[in-house]
Amino acid sequence: MGSYQIHNIRFYNPEPKSVTCMSHEPKTKKLALARNDNSIEVWNVMNAPFVECTIAGSKENFVESILWIGSRLFSSSLHGAVVEYNLSTLRIKCKVMVIGGTAWCMDVNHEKSRLAVGTEEGYINIFTVDDEKLIYERIFDKQKGRILCIKWDNTGEMIYTGSVDTIRVWSAVSGHAIHKMTTFRNKIKRETIVWCLAVTDENVIVSGDSQGFLCFWDPNLGVMIESHESHTADILAIALSQDKSVVYCTGVDPVVRTFCKVSLKSSGKFQWVRGIERRLHVHDVRALVESNGKLYSAGVDGYLAVSSYPPKNLVKYPPLLQVTCAATCRKSRCILLRYSNYLELWRLGSVAKDQSNVDGQSVEYELDEEPIKLLRLDMQEDESIISYAINKDSKTIVYSTDTHVKVFNFDVIQGDAQLTANDTDLPMQRVQKMLFSPNGKLLVTINNNGSENTVTLFRVEKKSLRQLGSFQTTRESISNVGLVCFSPDSKYLVCADRQCRIAIYFIGDGVAPESLKAWQLPKYSCPPTAMAVRKETLNLVIVYSDHKIVEYNIPRRQYTEFSNNLQSRLPKQWLARQYPIMNIIFDPHNENIIIMQDDSGMYVINKNSESPPEKERKKILRRENGECTEDSNSMSMSSWQVQHAFRVIKKYKHLVYLNWLNDEELVSVEVNPISLAEKLPPTLKQKFFGI
Repeated sequence: MGSYQIHNIRFYNPEPKSVTCMSHEPKTKKLALARNDNSIEVWNVMNAPFVECTIAGSKENFVESILWIGSRLFSSSLHGAVVEYNLSTLRIKCKVMVIGGTAWCMDVNHEKSRLAVGTEEGYINIFTVDDEKLIYERIFDKQKGRILCIKWDNTGEMIYTGSVDTIRVWSAVSGHAIHKMTTFRNKIKRETIVWCLAVTDENVIVSGDSQGFLCFWDPNLGVMIESHESHTADILAIALSQDKSVVYCTGVDPVVRTFCKVSLKSSGKFQWVRGIERRLHVHDVRALVESNGKLYSAGVDGYLAVSSYPPKNLVKYPPLLQVTCAATCRKSRCILLRYSNYLELWRLGSVAKDQSNVDGQSVEYELDEEPIKLLRLDMQEDESIISYAINKDSKTIVYSTDTHVKVFNFDVIQGDAQLTANDTDLPMQRVQKMLFSPNGKLLVTINNNGSENTVTLFRVEKKSLRQLGSFQTTRESISNVGLVCFSPDSKYLVCADRQCRIAIYFIGDGVAPESLKAWQLPKYSCPPTAMAVRKETLNLVIVYSDHKIVEYNIPRRQYTEFSNNLQSRLPKQWLARQYPIMNIIFDPHNENIIIMQDDSGMYVINKNSESPPEKERKKILRRENGECTEDSNSMSMSSWQVQHAFRVIKKYKHLVYLNWLNDEELVSVEVNPISLAEKLPPTLKQKFFGI
């Protein structure tokens, strides 16, 4: 790979959204987390975790808790409703109101047949989980005060609730309270709030409260078994290990502490003993989930932390918008930055022509012109942006929200930016994917109506968009499209869905749907996270969530020889990476170079490099300032390093976008972690030894 100029954009400063609650589905390996803007992200954590889809937030749907029931996703609302979501259309499927005001918490029994919801006025609402909807069953006796947390026991015959100063045991048959257990008050005049509950395999209740106490209760006798002052502030989240032998707890005091169940030799009874502790976050932790030895935690800082011990490991995924955060306009030297509810268009600076470029060296150039912000486009009523697109000359901007699709014409005339509404009326809403073709002549929108995806083609004219036609993707068995890209010649459209299927459509210059040619690639067991098409060869490169890389030649409809040989040559360290590949680009001057991007850096594959020895296949080289070194976790270098196919070109903190501005200039968009931390509220003040 030669030397190129890189525009390192560091003025992209999105606001981090804190995580309020989280739920994990062990069978499908899906993790759902809700943020404070009421949006819900569905993560695939089967391999390298990545966001499969995002349900946009709404002011009419304040999410208080979230829950998987099989493959169905539910949430409880501040407006007193239980909401089920359609994960195909990413909309609300149905809404059932509860009795008793705000629905603070909910839980489902082990048979996944009954749902219990705790409310503001102290009512427990019971629903029967039907195949299509929730059916209201009954309410229990009213208690004094709100119900903040709720859990079923393992038999489905009892329900446990936590509120102010009280933990109650309810009969799920009669609806009456069996026991009322009073919590400990550290200060007489200060009430104790029970924030979270968990249930062990022996039906022992585990509670975390606002005094920082982790308590164990016997539901049969209605008494406390053990109490541990584990934290200096509120415990907001509790999680149990898969075998129910370890309790994890954390909260406003963000240290995650563990308590292990041990058997006493003297009496043969079990006791919970404090184990290791780890500081995974700096701010409040509000949600904990454990699955297969991995602990998922999230809170005010918005990061999703995935940790394990032993071996000691921690990976943190930043609170950034998961769809493409930026788009370059090669013709006008502009970049469009996407925030949650507005867009910014910047014109990039230019480098002085008399500055030399040293091969293989990292050089800082002086700019003749500084970047200029040309436009800020705010959404109506602060609606969230679902998808957007901009043409290569930046003169046509399209975006979609939950309620409408808008098309704008933009131009700079005599130094003044002018934005006007386009004449085109697009009678559609909530378009999940949209993109312009590389030649700028076509706009493609993809809308999921539930059972099928509708792909609509528009011809880009001077001040309008003319619809050419539309087609369904059901005949290729494509649904829930997650990735989409054009070939550089604008003749092929590649779509990948969340069920690991990939289809290629020949659209030419906008052919009629009835004459459309399409075919499907062989299905792989993991979903793709990035794909792109090489201009000269029309080779489609795909990277999957387990970091497998394939190369498929579109005209010949077959995998390339490089792809077939690569599968046995992938370094073990590459396959073990924790971050998914989010983007793929190609070296415009060398058809054998593939450049990939994830959150932490740029990676280069040289297709002409020889395969390393088997024993050395765990290493990936890092190249900075023209010198080859190893990646952080690799072993000592060897004699084959120059021939190694994988190289780390540059390390970043949070790299969210990478693309070519032209054949000589790259654009990288990086978010500084410090800028994210500056937007967060103050942390809990604690005294540490020596400070």
